[in-house]
Amino acid sequence: MAKYLILLIAAACLLSGCAKKQQFEPKPICMAGADVNSVMLEAEKALIRMNFVIEKYDVDRGIVRTRPLAGGQFFEVWRQDNRGGYNKGMADLHSIQRTAELKFLENSGQICINCNVKLERLSIPEKEIDSSARAYAMFSESKEENQTLKLNKQQKEKMDWVNLGRDNSLEDYILKKVEKRLNKLNKLKKVKK
Repeated sequence: MAKYLILLIAAACLLSGCAKKQQFEPKPICMAGADVNSVMLEAEKALIRMNFVIEKYDVDRGIVRTRPLAGGQFFEVWRQDNRGGYNKGMADLHSIQRTAELKFLENSGQICINCNVKLERLSIPEKEIDSSARAYAMFSESKEENQTLKLNKQQKEKMDWVNLGRDNSLEDYILKKVEKRLNKLNKLKKVKK
């Protein structure tokens, strides 16, 4: 029985975000013989398939930026934005959001794509607790029977998204998705010739 309890605690620890955060910076991908418009279009399609909503698409500046995307929960198995145990645990325990920005640079007949994903966590200040019976109202004015998040004026003023840095795992994943789409597009072009 104790053996199963230890296994259960270890599994809970991994799922709750105790996994090690990966510290690497993904390398940009470069494509030769492609035009910026088609490369940016394929990158946009890859981001949309990952549930991102495009906020800015600027061919002149070579930028595709998304709106913030709320982190997927454990039951949303179709979501692709939580890469690795650390990020899955973070999304399950906190309100997080990610914003992706892809930059496209032309260099010596090649188009190179850099990806930067900003990770943020919602910080809501607690209300002061005056008794243990009112602990359910720590963040809101909700009742015992019906828990809702209703912030008071001071909480709304102090509520903010805290920058947690870059999500390198998701950056690498996005770049691989874009590269896969571009390779598929190149194969189709060769078949048509």
